[in-house]
Amino acid sequence: MSKDKIIRAAIEVFSENGYHRASMDEIALRAQVAKGTLYYNFPSKSQLFKTVVKAGFEDIMRRTEADLNSPLPLEEMILRTIRHHLELFLESRHFAHIVFNEISNGIEQDVLDELKELRREHLRFLAAILEEGKCEENLLRDVDPNLAAASIVGTLESTCNYYLSHQNEYSRDDLEHFVFTIITKGLFVSID
Repeated sequence: MSKDKIIRAAIEVFSENGYHRASMDEIALRAQVAKGTLYYNFPSKSQLFKTVVKAGFEDIMRRTEADLNSPLPLEEMILRTIRHHLELFLESRHFAHIVFNEISNGIEQDVLDELKELRREHLRFLAAILEEGKCEENLLRDVDPNLAAASIVGTLESTCNYYLSHQNEYSRDDLEHFVFTIITKGLFVSID
């Protein structure tokens, strides 16, 4: 329970102050835990930051994997993957701010390396979905699945980042439809 409170507080503090200006003292205060409890669970700020980012990416992969275990057409899988990313980035605005602005902002090299590997793992996960669709369902263009996965994530991140600054101009449905259309019209051979 304390660990969850610490993570929620850390997301807010990192988002509001940036990685370097965030302090463990403020995180403990915001989480309403003793500093000893904070350091017991997270020995350093960089480890706490890594945990925050890792938890967000794992959440996306867990939601997507659940969809993959159900018999859905590839189009629906991609739509749900897009939806899961949008949900995470838009419903957890603080997490989105961290991903868009803090992920490589002077973080210790070992933590940055681990976060980069987590990102590569996420891209490989998406690439495997696309490769399967290309081979089994013959719906996708003959494109490199790794580049396609990177393009999908890049499109999602950029679009969400833009949307967070222009929320009055677009609805959430508009955003989902736009991203889905951009991605599928570029990937699919034909869509009825």
